[in-house]
This record gives sequence, structure tokens and C-alpha cells, in this order.
Amino acid sequence: MYRLLKIDGTWQQILRNKYLGTKPLVQVQWKSGDSHFWASLMKVKRDFLRFGTFMIQNGSQVRFWEDIWLGNTPLREQYPQLYNIARGKHDTMEAVLSAYPPNVSWRRDLFGDKLVMWNNLLSRLTTVVLSQEEDEFIWTLDRKGEFSVKSHYLGLIHQNIPNTNKHLWKLKTPLKIKVFLWYLRKGVILTKDNLARRNWQGNQQCCFCHENETIQHLFFDCRFARLGWATAYAAWGLPRPHSVDDMFGHWLDGIQSNLKPLILLGASALCWSLWLCRNAFIFENKHTSFLQFIYLTTHWLRTWAVLQKSSSQEVVVAASRYLAQVAKEFFTRAHGWRSSLRIDSH
Repeated sequence: MYRLLKIDGTWQQILRNKYLGTKPLVQVQWKSGDSHFWASLMKVKRDFLRFGTFMIQNGSQVRFWEDIWLGNTPLREQYPQLYNIARGKHDTMEAVLSAYPPNVSWRRDLFGDKLVMWNNLLSRLTTVVLSQEEDEFIWTLDRKGEFSVKSHYLGLIHQNIPNTNKHLWKLKTPLKIKVFLWYLRKGVILTKDNLARRNWQGNQQCCFCHENETIQHLFFDCRFARLGWATAYAAWGLPRPHSVDDMFGHWLDGIQSNLKPLILLGASALCWSLWLCRNAFIFENKHTSFLQFIYLTTHWLRTWAVLQKSSSQEVVVAASRYLAQVAKEFFTRAHGWRSSLRIDSH
């Protein structure tokens, strides 16, 4: 990883041509069909980059929100409330600072504390001037700024890298839901692309649209899934996670610690309901409407509410009711649907 960032050589150029294309290394993510070697490299990329910082030159290799270049932590951690409502979370410095004011757009208007934060960040950006030279990566665990396996190993031990799976196993849900989420986290649930790797010859199209079915597509990018996340956003004020890793990683940065398990519970109910709707279509030829999908999500939330702490049970039930109410209001306005005609979700 370090040599790929710092050195121009034959094998580095081969990897850049094969996997990067026109994107910088920091923006590239694992995708279906990549080699095991590259998949392993992408898994450790986040833990590698957190021990380095970038010296900004032309800004083409550095992500504005995600990388460390201003202070000792990424801007997503310094300004989590801004990050949660920002579009283009993976945009490079070059893209953001190509104009003034910076090319950052928001999901909602800035006011109050968020406006104060943005003005504070703008004042810090006035010292940044892009040039024509290449950005430089500096390894912060070494006084000379050079990478070594020993320094990385010691850094991983002493920095206490969080185990993202621990949040999954601590969820107060039935065991089969935890196993499902763990399979989802590992990328091994039997979506059609994973079946194709086992020589399955069937149609790989998503049952909700015409794109090929992958974990990333089915749970986050499909228009059916995006509508579900958008409804959750309207009800709970949380933006859609970009991926499974994001959902169990930095998605909830800036959220109060006592609320994180409950929010993750809601996300788990949505993912589980989507998986059940998908399987009902494939194995039973049952078509699920969007409203049935939302009601199924609220059904699982109410079912799992009794497993939560007594102080949280009413919160979960209230959140499920409000999600259903938002969906009802949306359909009432969009389709003239009468909310009294409740569709059975069981």
C-alpha cells in the first residue's frame, strides 16, 4: 500500500492500470471480480491510512472528508454533523477546492450550530493553496515519515483499532439475525453474484430493477433499497450508509453512544426485511410493494423491542410507528393512497 502511494515502478503501474483507472487509490473500493490480493489490500486500506497524513499539493490524491490532511484526524471526525449531511463524501481536495467557495453541497440548509461549524472550517481552508505538484503521503509513526511493518504493527496494537463486528454481536436481536448480519458483513450471503462464483448459471438481474444483483446493489444502491433508506432518513434524520462497512463503521460517527445500538437495530430490521422481500419474490414469486416492505421493517422492530432494555423498548416502538406514519404520508401525497387501508406485513 505504501509503495503504491509513494513509488513509481513496473508492478505499481500494472496495479494502477488494472484497478485504479483514473481514480486515486484513496477513492477505489473493492468490487466484484477483483482478485483476492486486491480485496485484502482494500480491507486494510482504512487502518493503513489512519496512520498517515497528506501534504497537499494538487489535491488529486486526497479525499476532502475521509483522509487526514488538516489536523490529526479526518474532517469527517472533526465535523461529524457536517459530514453526515454532506453530498460527495469521497470527493477529492482537487474537486472541492477547484472553486471558491468550496464545491461542497448539502442535503439540507445549514443553520445554527452547523453554519457556525462550516464557517469555522472555511476559515481554516483559507490557508490551503493548491499547486501543480503531486500530493505527498507521510507515515506519521516514523520520525522520518517512512513506512515500516514494525511501526504499523505497534501502531495497530497500541492504537486499539476497533473491532467493528463487536457492535454486530452485541445487538439485541435473535441469533439468526446476528448470523445474517455477520454474513452480510463478510460479503458471503447468497446474492446472485456470489451464486455465480459457485458456477450458478441463472439470471443475475436484481428482482427489483434491471441491474445485476450484488450485496452493494441490493442493500444500498437499488432504487427499492434507496427508497427504503430515504424513508428512514425522513423519519429518523439519518442519511443512507454507503456500504456494509460504512453501516458498521463510520456511519454513526457523531451520534450519542446510547442511541447507536438502537439506530443499528433499525438498519438491521430494514436490511433483514429487504432480504425477506427479495427471497419471497425469487422462491415464491410474491411481489412486495414498497409499503409492505416498510411495514415489514416496522414489524421486526416491534418484535425485537421486547429484547431491548426496558428504558429503550418504548423508543423502538415509537420509532417504528413514526416510520410507518412517514411512509403513509408519503403515499397519501404521491399516490392518493388511503392510510386506513393498512397492508398486512406479517
